[in-house]
Amino acid sequence: MTNVIDMPVEAAVLDGEALALAVLGTFDDLLSTVESAERIIGASMALRAAQIDQLRLWSEAMSATAEAAVGTGQHGTGPAGTEPVGTEPHGWTTAVRGRRELVFEVACALRIPERTAERLIWESSRLVHVLTETNDALRDGEISYRHAQVMIDQTSSLPDEASAEFENELLPFATTLTVAKFTAVARKKRESLHPESITVRHRAAVEERRVWVDPQPDGMAFLGAQLSAEIALAAYDRLTEIAMGQKAPDDDRTLAQKRADAMSDLLVDGDTCAAGAGAGAGAGADAGTGHGVRAKVLVTVPVLTLLGQSETPANLEGYGPIDPEVARQLAADAPSFARVLTDPVTSAILDFDRTKYAVAADLRLVLRVRDETCRAPGCNRAASRCDVDHSVDWALGGTTCAANLSHLCEFHHNLKHHTGVGLRNLGDGRIEWMTPTGRTYITYPANTIGQPASGQPPDPVNPEMPF
Repeated sequence: MTNVIDMPVEAAVLDGEALALAVLGTFDDLLSTVESAERIIGASMALRAAQIDQLRLWSEAMSATAEAAVGTGQHGTGPAGTEPVGTEPHGWTTAVRGRRELVFEVACALRIPERTAERLIWESSRLVHVLTETNDALRDGEISYRHAQVMIDQTSSLPDEASAEFENELLPFATTLTVAKFTAVARKKRESLHPESITVRHRAAVEERRVWVDPQPDGMAFLGAQLSAEIALAAYDRLTEIAMGQKAPDDDRTLAQKRADAMSDLLVDGDTCAAGAGAGAGAGADAGTGHGVRAKVLVTVPVLTLLGQSETPANLEGYGPIDPEVARQLAADAPSFARVLTDPVTSAILDFDRTKYAVAADLRLVLRVRDETCRAPGCNRAASRCDVDHSVDWALGGTTCAANLSHLCEFHHNLKHHTGVGLRNLGDGRIEWMTPTGRTYITYPANTIGQPASGQPPDPVNPEMPF
């Protein structure tokens, strides 16, 4: 069949039937190419799983070798150069250290959070060693990786013999259904095969309840919660009742907007406010934009923006740029609100130098604004919930200044001290991380603080942490 893409321009002047056939042929060829590309993606995911599982096996083998060396007395020293491998305190055994180093290496190499890397390692092991038919289908391009993940999740708590039966019966559905429909079918089948009652499993699932924030564009964020189903539905029903009960004549909000405002008011202040006055009413509300804001949140505001002479966005800790008008209202309406002003030209915050080990409160505030999160690659733990770490230990001559300090969450603080993962503070806000394999990764400060110790400006090519 003639392909329009391959036709010379003059040949495009065809009668209607011939042109229609040519266009149809081109469309079919393009669709086939898309299908081929999808199969290649599946094969690539299967290859990735195989290689990640090989990394896991090699890591475990190296840890076992190190552990055996400890047992025979042929051991080296720990990361600090003072303790035998495998004898670190607080549960940092040779196996644990090897596992954390593996997760850190994979996370940095793929530019993903360590929790995601840990799950990817687990998924790869399940595919290679347990769900072999699913792995074959993925490699052959018959299913997508999302279908494979559904199979992994639904069999994760099943015994191996039940997993095999489940996979054998469900895999044909994965080749024909969308992920959503396949998930529904798989969930029903899992109920019939699971040896434990749903009551027992629900009790365990409730332990995984959590709340999270997902930043969205345009000064918005998604607040999510994983709750027991009856609680989630009851909460949603109550929000609906509150929303439907607000019937002021001049209230033109939609039901969805009223629900969002009711939830915002209840969570922030414990009660609901007048129409349009709640924390969720948006920047257009006349009153209470700063309503309920607590000092735990920092907003960095350019001084000219605060004075109304500039529309440069402010920065909300843990989120990013926010509307200048919202920032000005926060500064005016929240007395306990912690404001940090920046230079209108350089956007810099003053630096400090200290001669004592303890980090002074004003320096802590500046470091919190600079870092915003833990400075490990991919970690998003808020700086307010992290330790302030001396990059060069105080006992080894390190100073208490911004050029030698950074925020590390408890986990990455321990990772630095108990594994072969290390870091180097470059003095200008950048932190260079080094892995046991010799790879290096640089993380960048969220905000500029004064001039770097080198006197050179921050890297103009990559001024922010890339992941």
